[in-house]
Amino acid sequence: MMTPIQQHHQNIFSALPSTPIISFFFFLLLRPFLCKKASGLQKKKKKSKEIEDMAPAAISWYCFTQEEKNDLEHSWNLVEGKKNHIACDIYEMIFNQCPEARRLFPKLKFVGSKPDRKNNEFAFQAMRFMQVIEGAVKALDHLTSLDVILDNLGRRHGKLEVNGKFRSYYWSVFLECSIYCLRHAFSKRMNDKEVDHVIILWRYLLRDVMKKIKAGTTADIAHRMHQMSIDDSRKYSLPAIQHKESNASSAGTDFDDIL
Repeated sequence: MMTPIQQHHQNIFSALPSTPIISFFFFLLLRPFLCKKASGLQKKKKKSKEIEDMAPAAISWYCFTQEEKNDLEHSWNLVEGKKNHIACDIYEMIFNQCPEARRLFPKLKFVGSKPDRKNNEFAFQAMRFMQVIEGAVKALDHLTSLDVILDNLGRRHGKLEVNGKFRSYYWSVFLECSIYCLRHAFSKRMNDKEVDHVIILWRYLLRDVMKKIKAGTTADIAHRMHQMSIDDSRKYSLPAIQHKESNASSAGTDFDDIL
């Protein structure tokens, strides 16, 4: 059974003229193209494997002990009633620390340099982000169940990054702003020692959430670039070359110009 590369070569040779001398002449002209094509197929296989390795499922979650899970859940229960307010604090801090992130939300209204917290769109976007945080702390016993959700979330941002509207460092900004605002909320209900302990656990949890989302974004971008390379390579496929050769022959163009 022939490999894809051998099959590709066979298809090309079957399309060449049957006269030995002419066939040999065509082979010399096509040889650089054949080598490049073979190398391209191998690179595409390798790239597909790299894309699979980027998937969030390939990244391990931090392994919390049962005591640590209890501490995370306890801390969340203390501030859950204020989650809407905390979510708005996080988003306001994100826009203050990273003003360029505002272009991701063209519908948001700003009063001076601060977002209008009474605006429904602002509250909606803030709560969507808080739902991710809440979903993580609610799934401490089965964190891998979030992989698909976080993967999809990351892939949706892949298109924004390709279009230049999103930057991967935004996830680090989201992480640090979330940790800061959560620490501030915990400090109202816990002593300093308890806050120091639990905020480390929250950093482990949210760090992995962001890593999973970022992996989805990276995988989506890699997939898009891979598809673009496939589309480009199709321009140099045999049918395309034959079409160009036919047009060139009628126009008196050399075969070297076609390649």
